[in-house]
Amino acid sequence: MRFFLLLVGLTAYLTGAAADEGLFDLTWREVAKGVFVGGRKDALRYPVVANTTIVVGRRGVLVFDGGGYAVQGEQVLEKIRAETKKPVTHLVISHWHGDHHRGAFPIIEAFPDAEIITHRFTCAAMADGPERRVEESEAQLDTTYAAVRDAVDKGIWFDGSSLSDDEKAYFARMIGDYPEYRMQLARMKVMTPTRVIDETAIIDLGGKKATLIYMGPANTAGDIALYLPKQKFLATGDIAVAPTPYGFGSYPREWARVIRQLAGLRAAIIVPGHGAVMSDDAYLQKLAALFESAADQASEQKDEEKPAFDFDAEKAAFAAGDPVKARLFDMFFVQPIASGAINEARGETDKNEPLDGAIADLCVPAISAGE
Repeated sequence: MRFFLLLVGLTAYLTGAAADEGLFDLTWREVAKGVFVGGRKDALRYPVVANTTIVVGRRGVLVFDGGGYAVQGEQVLEKIRAETKKPVTHLVISHWHGDHHRGAFPIIEAFPDAEIITHRFTCAAMADGPERRVEESEAQLDTTYAAVRDAVDKGIWFDGSSLSDDEKAYFARMIGDYPEYRMQLARMKVMTPTRVIDETAIIDLGGKKATLIYMGPANTAGDIALYLPKQKFLATGDIAVAPTPYGFGSYPREWARVIRQLAGLRAAIIVPGHGAVMSDDAYLQKLAALFESAADQASEQKDEEKPAFDFDAEKAAFAAGDPVKARLFDMFFVQPIASGAINEARGETDKNEPLDGAIADLCVPAISAGE
């Protein structure tokens, strides 16, 4: 506790966050006429907060990733009501990870006729093993945070490496944010999708056509991206995350292919699942090269009992001298990507995001693909 108090004064500087920015506060930007993007300024702060896109058409409103926490969903609803009297007609969930959808229920409570759209795999994962395993891990958070507090006090991380002052400040802030995080976790709800897609689909909002793109496995087996051709706007969900990439249960070879295809759209506005809005595909290309490296290393070592991956050069490029980004690169990408990459190389991708049953039994939406 004493160490935490000493570090509080350094936190705003070290994390780059505004001193008055709340843990779940969204900042909004109109990136094209009737297209609004909301996200937290400090993308690295934990818990991570996903970006939300609101698209206002003549017939209605589409929301892409309505929020992982109820306080976020409430801000999205407030923004919609401030910008239009049109109803929300579609809530699109990019993938099953809870930080993109478990707080969006206030939107559906306000607009109960809105369709909740996901990929079919996402629908199953939200109802089954992947979501259940996340909730089981969240039940152990008190223990996890106690261990983080101990690591900060000792200045030694779980792998035995020393923590820099910047890293200590980052994790100290994370500990300080825990009570609010815990409170929001208690409010989370998993909704049941009402419509699923298996391939790319187009939604006509009136004056704006929203293309829901599915190109295959990437960050998850069911990632959907949002593309507005006229506005040259692309929201990727966690197919792209900045400034530190994620690699949980993923498919790096396919992921790289999907990213290169999305880059081929030549979007002028790119909204990652987390992080700042981009104006070109440079970061997408950087991610694709990273995932190709993971896939290549996995292919070379798929028969090894203990494969060893080397991402030192990539870590240096993504971290750019920031020890916090370097630590998070290890935690969010290096450590989790290995198993998914090896499974993919061995043709055992069913191990990446295992379901407890058949997709057809787990996902029973009101409207199926093609209807």
